[in-house]
Amino acid sequence: MKGPSNLLEQFSSELAEVVERVAPSVVRVDDGTRLTATGIIWEAAGIVVSTSHGVERDEDLAIELADGTRHAATLVGRDPDTDLAVLRVEATGLPEIARAEPAEVQAGQLALALGRPGVFGLQVTLGLLSARIETQTNAQPGYLLHTDAVLHPGFSGGALVDVRGRLVGLIDLMFGRGRGVALGTPIVAQVAETILKQGRVARGYLGVRTQGVALPDSLVKSLGLEQQTGLLVIQVENASPAEQGGLLVGDILLAIDGQPVRDGEDLRRSLRALPAGKQIALDLVRGGERRALQATLGTRD
Repeated sequence: MKGPSNLLEQFSSELAEVVERVAPSVVRVDDGTRLTATGIIWEAAGIVVSTSHGVERDEDLAIELADGTRHAATLVGRDPDTDLAVLRVEATGLPEIARAEPAEVQAGQLALALGRPGVFGLQVTLGLLSARIETQTNAQPGYLLHTDAVLHPGFSGGALVDVRGRLVGLIDLMFGRGRGVALGTPIVAQVAETILKQGRVARGYLGVRTQGVALPDSLVKSLGLEQQTGLLVIQVENASPAEQGGLLVGDILLAIDGQPVRDGEDLRRSLRALPAGKQIALDLVRGGERRALQATLGTRD
């Protein structure tokens, strides 16, 4: 019968084997700046994904493999909304990372975070998947992951993997505003595929600047509202979908397609889930009265 120490040794050994197996798929991305980013080999034919904020420049890029081999890289495209960048190198047979099936990714699972920050080589931390948050990108389902694994500077663009060494998410410290957040593999796949085909991700664009405001209690009561805050429209861009749909400065936006927009993040989340060209319903307050408008989302150039 194995004692506690033997079980811990076995567990430790198995984790080390997972790291050894995944490490070749985690690369260092060098954009010529002092701080380098991490990237993941997404396709064996030379496709690498990383974070847009980590790849500051568009030219003179390179990746460094686990064995120290360097390859010049070109930027295929970026998606500012998800903070993802796709790079291409002239190489084949690269160690493509394995991916977990979305249905197998659950809160409470152990996860390993792997990154190659700076010149310090591979770094690894261990933690739990503390939350899985369902979301959408251009009407396609996906999820964000929260982890309590320690994510050091330079880990952005690195791999969050399960104990079988399969990718569950791409680490992004900026997207999580410093918290332990990873973009779920379906989001990365959707964005990477679109960028490889089109060079960018065309997202729904409304054309407004807003400011969160508290709704007066009297207004909430008289209109029978179920929310206490909304978004005050402070600017409507010329010839934008918002202007063409009839939105005016001073309107208070309450919902898009029935989904409440209580703050700026709600608005970004709603637009992230909707493709360009879709007609949307706008629920708003104007002059103390509730109004309903329609607008067709455009694409920001």
